[in-house]
Amino acid sequence: MLRLALVLLSAVSLAAEADKPQELTLTSTSLAGKASHLVATVPAGFTASVKPMTKFGSSIQSLKVESADQRVQLLITLLPPNDVLPRDAAGLEATLRQNCTDFVDGSVEGKITTFPLKPTNGIGSAAVFTDKSEVGKPTPKGTGHYKVMTCAMVRVGDSTLATISVFSDTKESPDYLATLKLIAGLRTGK
Repeated sequence: MLRLALVLLSAVSLAAEADKPQELTLTSTSLAGKASHLVATVPAGFTASVKPMTKFGSSIQSLKVESADQRVQLLITLLPPNDVLPRDAAGLEATLRQNCTDFVDGSVEGKITTFPLKPTNGIGSAAVFTDKSEVGKPTPKGTGHYKVMTCAMVRVGDSTLATISVFSDTKESPDYLATLKLIAGLRTGK
């Protein structure tokens, strides 16, 4: 009986922790051994996990954040530090455009229209695409089918670069707006 009570108390404790904002750090290491660190504050009510990108080994990490109803999903991938990718606003926008070309044909927009992102501690560029195959359909439960995708490239601090994708059914939902606040609050860490 005592063991059951302890298990139940632990479950309640873990659920309460999910109701608090979480601070998570991503780390990425270049082949030369240089490291980048990015800190994200995940809003209360969202689940989050940091995972190594298995395709690239453990040198690149990504952060997956999901709303309680699974209708908003955020993926941040921290890029390894290097001197190849541009770090200015024009360079970030050009890289974003290259990364988004595959989404144009399936989108309602039919083109890439970028807008600046202004994280507190950096710069960025983003584009929004509406999936024309999902327009007019009822909102499904769970993950996998979203109507809106926001793609972004950000530089935090002087050199920390990350790619960002946000999946949602609308740009007006409170959970979508909460992910934008998370992006705005990204900062470098150690």
